[in-house]
Amino acid sequence: MRVMAAQVMSETLPITEARAKSGTLVELADLEDALALAEYRARQAAGEVTGVPHAEVRVRLGLERTAH
Repeated sequence: MRVMAAQVMSETLPITEARAKSGTLVELADLEDALALAEYRARQAAGEVTGVPHAEVRVRLGLERTAH
């Protein structure tokens, strides 16, 4: 039986252990995303979020010319 290996965060591991570690990293990323969204929604509910329409963003970035 041949043991395959994978490199996770510059560490060589057997493939099953590598999958377990990368799965943990994915779960951590999901938790970070959920936290960021919850914090954003809390700021939004507190009235601390200011939106900018897409058209205005494009003008600010110089992607569209303003009408004269």
